[in-house]
Amino acid sequence: VAVTLVGCQDTEEPQGPLFGSWENRNYSDSLDLWFVQTLTFKSDSLMLVEQTVRQTETGPTVGYRMIADGWYKLDGSTFKYYYDYALFYFGGEDSNLYVPKNELRPGIADFFRIPTGKLTFSIDRSRFQFQEDCLEVNPQSDCIAFPPIEYLRVN
Repeated sequence: VAVTLVGCQDTEEPQGPLFGSWENRNYSDSLDLWFVQTLTFKSDSLMLVEQTVRQTETGPTVGYRMIADGWYKLDGSTFKYYYDYALFYFGGEDSNLYVPKNELRPGIADFFRIPTGKLTFSIDRSRFQFQEDCLEVNPQSDCIAFPPIEYLRVN
C-alpha cells in the first residue's frame, strides 16, 4: 500500500511569470505628471488594467483615467490581451486629465484587433517588454511598427 501526502497552504496563490502587478510609467515634462498603466494579473487568464496619474514616479495616485477587467493569454513568449467594458474619464469642460475613481464612467474600448506580440522578461524577471506585432494595412504595404512597452514588477 502506497500513501502519498500532498501539502497545501490556505494562503497559496497561483504561481506564474506574470502574477502580480506591473507598471509602465511615462513622465510628461510639459505637464510635470507621471502617467502610469498598471496591469494586475489575477489568474492565468484574468487581469485588471488601470491608467492613473501621479505627481511623482512612485508616489500616490492623484487621479484615474481608466479601469478595466480584461483577459490575457501567454503561450510561450506570445502574449495577447483584450478588454472592452471599462470605466473611463471622457474629459469635460475643464482641462483636467484625470478624475477621482468615483467619477469614472462606463464605456467600451473598441479594439480593431486583439493586441498580440512577443513578451520578453529581463534575466531577473523584474521587468518585461511587450513588442506588439506590426500592423499590416494591406498585403502590398509594409507593416506599421509599434514601439515596445516596458513594465516593471511592483509586487
